[in-house]
Amino acid sequence: MQHILNFYRYNSAVRKKYLDAIEKLPWQEIVKDRGASFHSIRDVFLHVLDAYRYWFEYGIKDNLKDYHRIDRASFKGVDDMRRYEQQVDSAVMTLVEGLREEDLSRVYVIHYHDEAPHVRERTMETILIHMIEEELQHRGEINCMLWQQDVDPPVTGYHEWLDERAAQN
Repeated sequence: MQHILNFYRYNSAVRKKYLDAIEKLPWQEIVKDRGASFHSIRDVFLHVLDAYRYWFEYGIKDNLKDYHRIDRASFKGVDDMRRYEQQVDSAVMTLVEGLREEDLSRVYVIHYHDEAPHVRERTMETILIHMIEEELQHRGEINCMLWQQDVDPPVTGYHEWLDERAAQN
């Protein structure tokens, strides 16, 4: 559990560094369709936050029928993105920091209400690990979109983050 918690703390801290880097770009470059999975830097970044909501606000409560993606186009600046990140991050970290080792094996029954309704069972551990992978995958996409603009992304390795934390304590 401690490794998972550390990875969530790592992703939370690094996500904020990305917002700081993104904020330095002109807005038209942030929303430009770059052919990524969710088109633009803004949309990929917001997709990750939406995925957290999908799993932790709706999925584990078996309430996907009420889930709706945010309207990404309603985000008109990095300040909007930052506020949403703080809201989602606060909810996710409250949940994750409240988990105990025995919670990892808890099974959630999730009813999907898409074009082919079905039911799946997922453990908390599976959901937690999936979201670590989800964020890292899309962070790589954002890196590529930044490189397309000759901007170095604020890549922070896990070991570097651990060193930063140790220096702060």
